[in-house]
Amino acid sequence: MMSVGNIRYSLFNLCVVASFCASVASPRQQQRHDSAPQRIVATLWNMTQAPVLSYEDQCLVYALQGLINRHNASAKADFINPLFFDTGALNFDFPGSDRSWVHYLSTQRGVLFDTASVAPTVCSLVTHYAHHIDGIVLYNASSNYSVFLALTVAGVENLLPVSTDGLRLYSQCLDSILVKENIPDFRDKWSAYRWAIDTWHEKTNKNIVFNADHYPNANANAASATIMSVDYVVRESGFIMNLCALWKCDDRDCGPGSTRVGTPKDTALFVDVLKRSNPLVSVFGWSDPEHAYTNITSHAGGVVFCSFATDNLSFWKLLGELLDSTPMSLPRHDSGQALERKRVYLVFETNEGDTPRILTSQFTAAWLSPNRGTVPVSWAIDPLLGKFFPELWNYYASSATFNDTFVAGIAGAGYVYLDSLGPHMHAYAHRAGVAMATSDVGVVDTGVAMAKWPATSREAVDTYVRTARNNSGTPQDFPSAVLNACGTAWGQPINTWLEDGTPVFNSVCHGPKGADPSNGHYLYYYRGSLNATDAARDFATRILWVHDTYYLPTPNQPLFLYAFGGLGLYGGHDDFFLFLQQALAILEEEHPDTFVAIGANDMARLGRLANPNNVP
Repeated sequence: MMSVGNIRYSLFNLCVVASFCASVASPRQQQRHDSAPQRIVATLWNMTQAPVLSYEDQCLVYALQGLINRHNASAKADFINPLFFDTGALNFDFPGSDRSWVHYLSTQRGVLFDTASVAPTVCSLVTHYAHHIDGIVLYNASSNYSVFLALTVAGVENLLPVSTDGLRLYSQCLDSILVKENIPDFRDKWSAYRWAIDTWHEKTNKNIVFNADHYPNANANAASATIMSVDYVVRESGFIMNLCALWKCDDRDCGPGSTRVGTPKDTALFVDVLKRSNPLVSVFGWSDPEHAYTNITSHAGGVVFCSFATDNLSFWKLLGELLDSTPMSLPRHDSGQALERKRVYLVFETNEGDTPRILTSQFTAAWLSPNRGTVPVSWAIDPLLGKFFPELWNYYASSATFNDTFVAGIAGAGYVYLDSLGPHMHAYAHRAGVAMATSDVGVVDTGVAMAKWPATSREAVDTYVRTARNNSGTPQDFPSAVLNACGTAWGQPINTWLEDGTPVFNSVCHGPKGADPSNGHYLYYYRGSLNATDAARDFATRILWVHDTYYLPTPNQPLFLYAFGGLGLYGGHDDFFLFLQQALAILEEEHPDTFVAIGANDMARLGRLANPNNVP
């Protein structure tokens, strides 16, 4: 057992650390739980210093992390010894993320980090925690599917998934651990998954599944990084698979030059797993292409939580349990400004709001910028993530500035397409209404976010809003307003109102004919189509075109306009907030006293006041 003398704090000389610590200085402080009966002493394992790990090695260590962080939830020792990884550049959203979290957790949440007891090798890690493992589940390394079956068995039976090659490679630390289960050999992938579904699915947690996105149809980055979040699903004993949900290839998913192929057999198995699970099952991991995946998941009654490049979720889940944390309500900042009818109101919404990866990466480091708070920003975030990971959620709730407001990420209770839910709409909207009311997030994004597929229909938005309000026991302002991506591309007014006066704001995804290189992402501020030399001016020019097209023809009627983007990925600029400041300055120069940036809650309130039908 590790002695206290071996514990040392890990402090990192990062330029972001000062911003990180400053960002927690807020009137809305979290409860410290200093009276917790057990000390939390996490092993900090540095994957960046480990020898290059094969995909199977990564499956082994992430599964071990999930099992250890499950065991520690019920441990009775004097101190708890969970496992936290520093994944470095494997987290391509923000390579410094884990080191920043270590500093925050050690200075603000009372977590100690041990960097001395475990060397950055697989065997050192396994040896340190072997007494908490009940054995090995062995699989054939020559198969490209058996590892995922082994991961399912590992979570159910508390076993370490080890390949036949791995058993030989790491014999010095694995020979003493008994092989308890063997994954049989099968004639093909589909018979293997049929066996896994029929034999093991009933033993799994039916509220969660995982898809690995590790196949030729995947984008390269996601294919290698999705496995980083399997620790959480192993911890929760979920069913784990690697099935591509591309029922058929059409020009939108498999255009000219694409190497993608339709995978109807995979899709049928994928749907079977979801239908055997509980309604609205959480589907972690990922699958490419996005539209096909989210569409089929919605039809089958699941909800998507994109989690590639998302590490340490099992740790965050455990930490919330150890500290008995509950999710805080998010601050609902509203400037209270009066409606001015000769204004164009701008809301800047961030992307990836349905995903846990945006939380684990500090919004791809944008939350740590010293310039955060200088411009109103509407941070998209899924309210259900607060329930799953309250310690992650509460960091943002407690450190928001007045200019930080929040939007419920796509549809508010897991990423779905509302028009694809069918009979699941009522249950989904009920859950979303409760989640938004509990977290105090009034504005919701319901958009498909891709102009080449139909935007969420007015009928689906109306059904969703009425059901969320009337059947969830929530106050009448949840949701208070709706953002609908690319609605203008599918015949919907840029600003419209439901019969009860709820404002619906449709974004602009197509620009001037013959002069729009954005491929359906016109008023987005992160796509490569923005001019890398002067991204702010290019973005401002697009806003000015929308002003001329949608605002000038309607005198004395304010225009509400929201832009969607990807924080650090918007095309040649270093800082999100400086970029927005520069764009706003250009707009002011071109049209003085016309454009005003506001937060999500101002948009909802002012939008209702601007209703030309005068519904209160």
